[in-house]
Amino acid sequence: MSSYTEHVTRVLTEDLDHTALGTVAVLTLAPPEGEERRPATLGPQSIEAVTGAIDTALDRAEAGEIGAIALTGTGRVFLAGADLSMFADAQAAGSVPAMTERAHALQVRVRTSPVPVLAHLNGAALGGGLEVALMADVRTAVPGARGIGLPETGLGILPGWGGTTLLQSVVGPETAVRMVLEDPARDKQLSAAQALEIGLVDELAEDLPAALDAFAAIVAAHDDEETEDGADAGSTTAWAGRTAPLPAAGSPEAEELADALDAPHTSAETRRQWAARLETQGAPSVSRALDLLQQLPGSTLEDALAREATALTELAATPGAAGAIHAAELLRHGKPGRRPVEGAREIRSVGVAGAGLMASQIAAQLALGLQVPVIMRDLDAAIAEKGLAHACEVVAEAASRGLLDESAASAVAAGLSVTTDVADLAGCDLVLEAVPEVLAIKRSVFQELEGLLSPEALLVSNTSSLSVAAMAEGLAHPERVVGLHFFNPVAKMPLVEVIHTEQTDDATLATGLEVVRRLRKFGVRSADAPGFIVNRLLFRVLGAVLASLDAGADPAEVDASLDPLGLPMRPFTLLDLVGLKVADHVGEVLRGELGERFHASPGLHEMAERGGRFTDRVKGAVHAPVSAAVGEVFGTGGASGDAPVGDALLEAVQDGLAEEIGLMLDEHVVESPDQIDLGMILGAGFPRHRGGITPYLDQVGASERAAGRRFHGDRFARS
Repeated sequence: MSSYTEHVTRVLTEDLDHTALGTVAVLTLAPPEGEERRPATLGPQSIEAVTGAIDTALDRAEAGEIGAIALTGTGRVFLAGADLSMFADAQAAGSVPAMTERAHALQVRVRTSPVPVLAHLNGAALGGGLEVALMADVRTAVPGARGIGLPETGLGILPGWGGTTLLQSVVGPETAVRMVLEDPARDKQLSAAQALEIGLVDELAEDLPAALDAFAAIVAAHDDEETEDGADAGSTTAWAGRTAPLPAAGSPEAEELADALDAPHTSAETRRQWAARLETQGAPSVSRALDLLQQLPGSTLEDALAREATALTELAATPGAAGAIHAAELLRHGKPGRRPVEGAREIRSVGVAGAGLMASQIAAQLALGLQVPVIMRDLDAAIAEKGLAHACEVVAEAASRGLLDESAASAVAAGLSVTTDVADLAGCDLVLEAVPEVLAIKRSVFQELEGLLSPEALLVSNTSSLSVAAMAEGLAHPERVVGLHFFNPVAKMPLVEVIHTEQTDDATLATGLEVVRRLRKFGVRSADAPGFIVNRLLFRVLGAVLASLDAGADPAEVDASLDPLGLPMRPFTLLDLVGLKVADHVGEVLRGELGERFHASPGLHEMAERGGRFTDRVKGAVHAPVSAAVGEVFGTGGASGDAPVGDALLEAVQDGLAEEIGLMLDEHVVESPDQIDLGMILGAGFPRHRGGITPYLDQVGASERAAGRRFHGDRFARS
């Protein structure tokens, strides 16, 4: 039985008289009555409503009753595309082929309309919503519209309602290839101004009347051209302003498309190579879309759409689509809310203990998000001034990216200050420590601050691995201590782990969560347990890798063994990024706290003492080559039976992760697998097409092997 409930999109119809266009049938796409805050989406009933309304308008056009058709939306949304929750329900997802057939039939029919069609993008037009707009002959957009794009390949599917086929005829091959293949992987969507620049929209218009005027001018220009060429502007055949939707075989456009598909994705690999690599990592959608684009030249529209339908139906049934759509829903539900966290205290000023690189990044984000004065304190005046300069640079960078205007950036920067006197922090409502990761230092900072601050002020730690409760030992008010673990680089990383101890009170926890919300970051709650969530799991992975190295496995084979996971970097590159001394320290701490399942590596310790690196810095390499120093320290042969590589090491990592997650859930470090998945996607770059780490472990059978249960029941189990 289906658990899917569709929120059916309405189509509001009216006729408007326009001096140049005549009677215009205006179709307004709207969410269900009483649910105006929801975006209009496309489910099985909704696509029937939308395509049926357009079909009716086309009937009227063919009968000579109207002179044009206009599509628009409500609020800030034109049409948000397919309802993703439909894909999560097997029975509802079975409607996709019929929905695709309906959309394709309309794409073909619109091209025979005797009157021109306008799509006025009053707001976001994503996925299927943009594909509906691609049916139109002319597109306009309100200047402030955002969220325009085709995110499907990032969801494990592809633009299958005409987008893969038709986009290149609107924006050109290179831009279309980028939008379909690459933009989803980069979470990139377009603004109205960007859409205008690439030709996806023809004009910007403040409202529908202005859009109709711009539309009329474009239509008149086309009609004038046709009249000059001897055509009859009043003909009842297909409107003559349309161009061919597909490139001819051997045409310049076909050559441009081939060049775009062969173009570099990065300095290290072409788009084709990247697509093939993703396919080996369980993400075939980019490769399938590339194949469809390659077959467009010389094809008929009907044949191209048929191939598109087949590809979409097949991809929708893959584990990659199930995982990616699950991840998208996780991110949608977990994003920062609009309402303040209930019970949070007011924050009027903030202090940061420390002014190093991490401290200055956090100070800048606090100033930007909370819009309150932020003062950094460091014992060294030179470090304090350097920290202030860096924090101001972060604010300026945010302004350069359009996140705030110059006057707002100046005000935020003016609210940043530094001091060497701890007494200057006395009036702060919250002080965050970002001093070296040494328990004794952090504990002394809290003890120094406690007597200075009001009893209600929060003491916050940015520790990445140390016990927050241990820092609070000896304090008169340990209930006001909470951890906010920011990830580096702070401005770019969207995750903050919110760490609560058994003594953290409700108001303190609520305030910590509210700070994260106002910084527009994702907050994932964790109990005060070793390594919290992300580092605990990452070091379980790195421990298995290092154990194989210590047992004598070939370093290059070890480093490549986890490639099928699709992680953003190989293990050795991650170790270099973390820093070998830090990794060695954290590994020792976790082994001491959690036992022998965490490997403390003698080889890593020696590498750290030498000041070496696991990889060589080489520009233009997909994967950094392994440093010769690794072989010198660990050896390159004579592996024992305890030195798995390849599939054996991958399975050992899978089972280790499943075991650790089972323990974390049993120990209530987190309350649900979804929180772990959010943390690993946002904090460790775990691939979204896997759905997060727990769906992946269900898919490969590791959760049953090592944890004795599936984390999601039958939803992601192997068939």
